Amino acid sequence: MSVTPYPLNHFPSGSKVSVATLAGGGGARSRLYALGFTPGTEILIVSGGRGPVRLKVRGSDLSLGQGLAEKVLVTRME
Repeated sequence: MSVTPYPLNHFPSGSKVSVATLAGGGGARSRLYALGFTPGTEILIVSGGRGPVRLKVRGSDLSLGQGLAEKVLVTRME
């Protein structure tokens, strides 16, 4: 059974997700890799909705704009 990944900004605050893959061009993917968004990385969505998406990634607090958040494809963790 496979799980379909969805963009990071489609999940509500408090969700725990795992990076499945990164979409977008080489520049966007390079930036996201540099920020620690690699496949399998666990992410806690602190604040979603409109505006920047606030996240906890690898022990660091990060904010991503909606455009970059749309390129991070994730699956929900149980």
